Amino acid sequence: MRDPYPDGFVEPTGSSLGLLTYLGQGVAAPLRETLTAYSQNWNFGVQREIPGAILIEASYVGNRGIQLPAGDRGYNQLPIALLARGNELLQSVRNPLYGLVPAGTMSQPTVQLRYLLRPFPQFDGVTAIETSGASATYHSFQLKAERRLAQGLSLLLAYTNAKLIDDSSQTQGNYGSNGAQQDIYYRRGDRTVSPQDVSQRLVISYICQLPVGRGRKFGGGWNRALDPLLGGWEVNGITTIARGLPLAVSASNNSNGFTPGVRPHNNGRSARLSGSVDSRFNRYFDTSVFSQPAPYTLGNVARTLPDVRADGERNFDLSVFKVLRVTEKLTFQFRTETFNAFNTPRFGGPGTGLNSNNFGMISSQANSPRQMQFGLKALF
Repeated sequence: MRDPYPDGFVEPTGSSLGLLTYLGQGVAAPLRETLTAYSQNWNFGVQREIPGAILIEASYVGNRGIQLPAGDRGYNQLPIALLARGNELLQSVRNPLYGLVPAGTMSQPTVQLRYLLRPFPQFDGVTAIETSGASATYHSFQLKAERRLAQGLSLLLAYTNAKLIDDSSQTQGNYGSNGAQQDIYYRRGDRTVSPQDVSQRLVISYICQLPVGRGRKFGGGWNRALDPLLGGWEVNGITTIARGLPLAVSASNNSNGFTPGVRPHNNGRSARLSGSVDSRFNRYFDTSVFSQPAPYTLGNVARTLPDVRADGERNFDLSVFKVLRVTEKLTFQFRTETFNAFNTPRFGGPGTGLNSNNFGMISSQANSPRQMQFGLKALF
């Protein structure tokens, strides 16, 4: 404790070492010319009120994101054209940096040819932190129907049919995956349906005050002994139905070109299978249509599968309220709230690693089971 740093502090080198700074090590830093992201938005909608005091709104909504965050990006990948040299890339050759690099692969007298063909052979890796340059395009049809609270009934329906396309995704938690990127020099090759695309989503929320009890359509003349039992009930709910997220399949990286990843080959057939999800736990999609690319090559599968998605969402949240008027100035409200009321499971995504033991298999649940809570509120 008297000498917590026996070797002293490691002082920053600054520019004292010149081009020898971090020689043989990995370097990472933000790019000075990182650009600020911006978006372009456009929409067109029409509204119409129909009988029943229901407001209908139909809209087209679109936007385009430019210079979006693209995450960390490595710049020491071989140009894809050099992969055609095949096994020659693995041949041992004399290392011109021998004696200059203190440790690591480049400190040996001989190295594989591919290490010397990198853009920056003197570094183990060159990484730009939190780069920009990604892009995204979103198009959607949105339909809304709304009936404001009247005669004890309120309804809101919102439906979206959309398509989100991008070439890089910054994901949060388990919400989608960026997918395997194969070539840092060809961002266009990663442009596909976004791993975060929810193509269809329907949400219905409602409030229904049952027309039973004192002051309501039925039972308005009940005595004070009967009304607390049968009157004053209210039912609320939110129903959500949505398609799942696209799947991103990856393969073992045997390109030998320091690429960030490799995707599988597809034999020309769709991997989509029919049937309920719970009947396909061990084979959610057709795994036979994929194969490992040969060494020194990249796969032909897109960053996400265009027609195979994870299990969608089917969720029902319900609540029941009971209002009990004790006096004119004191009211009690008893609440029962149920999340995932029908205990409908949403299964996790299948394994998407071609050479993993769980490829195409579902082994998890993505949502929580039914939860209930009770509450009592006094209003005075």
